[in-house]
Amino acid sequence: MSNGPYGQIACDCGAVSLLVCGAPLGRGLDAGDDPVTFWPLDAIQIGQGADELDVSPYGRGGNSWGCRRCCERLLFAHEEAGVAVLAGQEGDVRDHAPAMMSSRQRCLEELGYRVESGPGD
Repeated sequence: MSNGPYGQIACDCGAVSLLVCGAPLGRGLDAGDDPVTFWPLDAIQIGQGADELDVSPYGRGGNSWGCRRCCERLLFAHEEAGVAVLAGQEGDVRDHAPAMMSSRQRCLEELGYRVESGPGD
């Protein structure tokens, strides 16, 4: 567990919660133009409900993590890019996110995400 900043994501029924530690990598839009936030995959930890966590292959690559009880999807994990994609945006990520490596950005763009590159986009 990190001693730095963290947040918690929980499903609607409360059976599964995930912790995100540190700072997000950036933000962007998914294929449906919905806002997303990109986190390092190794920043995600299971807070509770490991037995209720469903990890399933996702059609665009990677895995979908969700709750077996309420079927809510919490994030999409893309192993190749080393990134977890969460719905919504974490404040103004550009102020505290490190620059995303171009190889990671290319991989996300190939998966259909539009990555914001930084201030002044």
